[in-house]
Amino acid sequence: MSGEFHKKQKQEVISFESADKKIENVTAAILCGGKSRRMGFDKAFLMEDEQYLLLQTAGRLQSLFEQVVLVSNTKAKFVGRTDFTEFRILEDHYMEKGPMGGISTALEQVQTEYVFIMACDMPLPDIGLIDRMYRELEEEQVLVCSHQRKLEPLLAFYHKSCLPVFKKQMEIGELKPRSAFPALNVGLYCLSDTEINAIVNLNTPEDVQNWNQKTSKNE
Repeated sequence: MSGEFHKKQKQEVISFESADKKIENVTAAILCGGKSRRMGFDKAFLMEDEQYLLLQTAGRLQSLFEQVVLVSNTKAKFVGRTDFTEFRILEDHYMEKGPMGGISTALEQVQTEYVFIMACDMPLPDIGLIDRMYRELEEEQVLVCSHQRKLEPLLAFYHKSCLPVFKKQMEIGELKPRSAFPALNVGLYCLSDTEINAIVNLNTPEDVQNWNQKTSKNE
């Protein structure tokens, strides 16, 4: 029923790395069209170990999903960057509409029933977590991560039926994806304490520095 939030019960599953088939009925879409004001440069081109973090993210998602696309405010910024040529780039149909515009663009242009959405400033996706989310996806229009009652709409599965609701929200100037959730059937995947790194965002140079320090200590 629309407007209901359902908490998903965790269950033990086999890691997707041991599976013999990728997810075919979901397209993974990475949003990389933000203005990056706090970072000072386009976050789509964050580097780690002399590689684009976006490409590392896309590569990991390719190990799980049959289809991976990038959603950008403009294709022009990728011109001349040959590393990105293997990925389909969807140009935003809803300029200045924030993440909801990017999600709506993906829902409009892909052929699959669901889209898995994540942001380009989330360092290296937890493929095991995403696989567990997918295995718990039933008839929800949205399956979104939550932690301590906080939702993370940019680590979530969205059904194509969300699109009309998102369009209405954008028409009235409501640009946060969660503003549409009361009108949708939303399931919550509650993150455990060992899974919360999945919702780290790198918004500033300080965030990048702290993340690098944290990961270097874990090596």
